[in-house]
Amino acid sequence: GPHVTCVSRLDLPTSGVLVMALGGWGSTAASYLLAQFAGRLVLKTYHCLCSGNELGSIGSKSVRSARLSIARGDDSGRARISLDAGKEACTLLLVKACYNMVGLDSVQQGNFTFAEVRPLTGRKHQIRAHLASLGRPLVSDAVYGHQAFAADSRWCPRLFLH
Repeated sequence: GPHVTCVSRLDLPTSGVLVMALGGWGSTAASYLLAQFAGRLVLKTYHCLCSGNELGSIGSKSVRSARLSIARGDDSGRARISLDAGKEACTLLLVKACYNMVGLDSVQQGNFTFAEVRPLTGRKHQIRAHLASLGRPLVSDAVYGHQAFAADSRWCPRLFLH
């Protein structure tokens, strides 16, 4: 049968759509789609739940920008915010809802923000690293939300990034 090539990527615990091209890496279809991604013409929208105080009022938009570099010397592949190293990363955040859930055993006191996020650049772990650097790690993020992971995973068994 025909060869199919994946031309997009997702972090392993993130759910979403993977874009495929009919043909190999050198095919017209793959080249066309890869050029769309390289030219930042593809709009990627995710929905997430992050813990901690509100990121803003409902309906508020903001663009978060920081340099991200990948930590070396460990196996986590974790990105970190850096003032002088790494590549520029920009993320658009739109606050959709804010919750204060009582009765949850969470380090963040049960405050959560549901947000629509759009990475304007395509860095590894960009959304996860940006929100964690703001003190608002994603719910059930074992890499960036380690302080709340045990409590979060009791009621949300997977990373809340879709």
